[in-house]
Amino acid sequence: MTRQLPSSSRRSSLAKKAMAFATAALALSSRASAAKRAGTYEIVNHNSLASAMMLGVIDEDNVFILDKAENNSARLADGRHVWGSFYKISDNSVTGTDVNTNTFCASGATLGNGSWLVAGGNQAVGYGGAAQAQNLNPYADYDGTRAIRLLEPNSSTWIDSPSTSITQVNMLQSPRWYPGIEVLEDGSVIFIGGANSGGYINRNTPTTDPLYQNGGANPTYEYFPSRQTGNLPVCQFMGQTNGLNMYPHTYLMPSGKIFMQANVSTTLWDHNNNVQTALPDMPGNVVRVYPASGATAMLPLTPQNKYTPTILFCGGSVMSDQMWGNYSGPGGDILGITASNDCSSITPEDNQGNQTPNVQYVQEETLPEGRSMGQFIHLPDGTMVIVNGANKGTAGYTNATYNTIQYNGKTVVTEGLSQDPTYVPVLYDPSKPKGQRISNAGFSASTIARLYHSSAVLLADGSVMVAGSNPHQDVSLDMPTGTTPQAFNTTYEIEKWYPPYWDEPRPYPQGVPNTVLYGGSPFNITVNGTFMGDSANAKAANTKFAIIRPGFSTHAMNMGQRAVYLDYTYTVNDDASVTYMVNPLPNTKAMNRLLVPGPAFFYVTVGGVPSYGKKIMVGTSFTGTGNVPFTAALGSALISLPAPVNSTKFTASISRAGSSSSSDFGLGKIIGIAVAGAAVLALIALGCCLWRRKGRNNNEKAAARQSTAPWTSRDMGSGPEYKRVDTPVGSVHGGPGRFGAARMDSSHTFESYRMHDQASASESKEALGGYYDQPRSGSRAGYASSPLAYDQHERGSSQGQYQQGWGEYHAGDAGAYYEDNTNRYGGGSGGGHSYDDYPPQQYQQQQQQQQQQQQQQYSQQQRQYYDSPRR
Repeated sequence: MTRQLPSSSRRSSLAKKAMAFATAALALSSRASAAKRAGTYEIVNHNSLASAMMLGVIDEDNVFILDKAENNSARLADGRHVWGSFYKISDNSVTGTDVNTNTFCASGATLGNGSWLVAGGNQAVGYGGAAQAQNLNPYADYDGTRAIRLLEPNSSTWIDSPSTSITQVNMLQSPRWYPGIEVLEDGSVIFIGGANSGGYINRNTPTTDPLYQNGGANPTYEYFPSRQTGNLPVCQFMGQTNGLNMYPHTYLMPSGKIFMQANVSTTLWDHNNNVQTALPDMPGNVVRVYPASGATAMLPLTPQNKYTPTILFCGGSVMSDQMWGNYSGPGGDILGITASNDCSSITPEDNQGNQTPNVQYVQEETLPEGRSMGQFIHLPDGTMVIVNGANKGTAGYTNATYNTIQYNGKTVVTEGLSQDPTYVPVLYDPSKPKGQRISNAGFSASTIARLYHSSAVLLADGSVMVAGSNPHQDVSLDMPTGTTPQAFNTTYEIEKWYPPYWDEPRPYPQGVPNTVLYGGSPFNITVNGTFMGDSANAKAANTKFAIIRPGFSTHAMNMGQRAVYLDYTYTVNDDASVTYMVNPLPNTKAMNRLLVPGPAFFYVTVGGVPSYGKKIMVGTSFTGTGNVPFTAALGSALISLPAPVNSTKFTASISRAGSSSSSDFGLGKIIGIAVAGAAVLALIALGCCLWRRKGRNNNEKAAARQSTAPWTSRDMGSGPEYKRVDTPVGSVHGGPGRFGAARMDSSHTFESYRMHDQASASESKEALGGYYDQPRSGSRAGYASSPLAYDQHERGSSQGQYQQGWGEYHAGDAGAYYEDNTNRYGGGSGGGHSYDDYPPQQYQQQQQQQQQQQQQQYSQQQRQYYDSPRR
């Protein structure tokens, strides 16, 4: 039996129908995708000017970025390289700023008066991180090992006045690279340990001087403002943790002691009397500090857990003592060692400062994959997200045979010590039962590897800013792809990660205070009936008042990060609005220590959806320098709040019951994928129709035409581990401008290190030096060896000097320059507007215009679909 084919006119009609359906389906998919950003990343700026080794949130609309002194192509007006910048959230713009001292691997915090402090760092360097005298080309940088830099409230200028005089007021008493830092209850700061010049870890092998490492380590501690004269006291814990003690994890406890964790050891340290109380070691010998760099945070402090401090650790590394090596690098090839997936917690004290009896670490759960260099970010809905990191290796970099490759006839040192970036974030929900707290379901992967020297912070709008990554001694933009080991570029893209609540309508509370004190009378906050609606009772009962300090972000840590939730009651009014009565912080010294005085952000989360955060002051109403230390006032005891008052009119349940589960928005993605799949099937059907039609008219097979385009490095890398990353160079807007050098294409592998960026037309590449000869020598003629150069750890027959550092990896090819897109992404936290005006009218209009345009496009596509058969 012969099957009759449709007529030509009918095939044409079918083709038109298939095309119309495919167009409409793709439009629906696109529309759904555009509307749903929750659980995804978005690149909001392609050039941070300085690679973001460090981040700090200044206010609702501004974030500072700090890098080390290195060969970033952006320049200041005086021609100096940029290693500091400011990111403006509302328009996604970036501007460079002057920093004088080398901020490489500094620590940071907010003082009790609201000022930002960034302290310590590295000595003055030239190209390739080679040590040199201060204030010389190419960077004209100054020694940062003893620097204390201040950024006052409402200022856009760092107070960073370098001096060779040891009597300078804003200077540490001793050099510190990778120091621990903790803000105290009086608003002052303590600095703990660190290295004098640095390396992979803070020790020599064999170790004959555990405390000072023959001059390499600094086991002392000091305060700012200074409390001490003469010789600084020694923290014995620095010697006991033998090298794995740079950037120790520190948390001020209710007793006033400092919980401290380094290597696999844990202690409660009375810093006032320099007395330690040993706590249990980390289970499984998992190292959590740098360079293992596990994620760590204090869990949210809530009325429900009676503000009892619990510290959570996730990820890190387990290696033998020999493999941890010494200053020069690991004891062997660590690139294939999988990071730990363990999550363990400890509760050192109760909420009154009494040590927990028989305290032990408790294994929580396991991560979906092992992760080094992940970092926890508190979200205002009470959850925590882990972003960034790698599944194999550790933080840091070195020059060794195992990360040296041959590529296009050249020897390339990939430098970085990690592989297999972890692109998908992980959510931790402490309110859920054990075994259900960790999930990454529904989350999309980033397209950018964030490894060593990456950073992340919570923004006032409730999104997470993610930036940085640089596993190199200096800027490197021409790393090849598709190699083993994989190399990664210096990274300048700024991303936002949107939490599960992002697509929901936001509450806009009225009456949020400017200051929250320890004790005193409750305050009232109102949320309007338009937002609360028929489910006002349920939403009122499911409200959280969060005070979050995002902390200073660097090296997979957010130093000083805290999240504290306030107790409240409420009355549901006849118009569906809700008036909340909110107690301030408890009037105890314990709370004064758990959440020390200083700036923070206040969020009101209703039904799992947070408001925009408002910057407030905790424990004091003053801002400005010269006011620390001080004794924070403790007000009257908190009152017992009355019972909530519900309404008989607004009893509906919450249609969107919270943000703690990614499954809420995972369904939307599944629907989008299904619609897109239907579109693809329609296009396949269309293709079949056209092919069969063409086959009847032409029996000749058409061979695919060979491309005449030459092969380039841009074609390299197709797997998820080799995601393409285009790294920008030059001024923000892609041409000669305020920050100097013109943009340049970085796709040509292994040009001279400066990569065409001459200071003058007559300056030769040869005079500037090539990148790959410098790291192997560790020095430049006429200058001392790089501060990161040490005798090679004994692991082979060849000996030499090796430079160390801390960087992360861009998974991808060298890439081309991206234009800045500050005009493309509007909105934000509405800088310059009062809190009660959020979101800004302009932002609302933009959103309405976008929705109208989408609706018009959708209507047109619907008409096309229904009209096409008649055409």
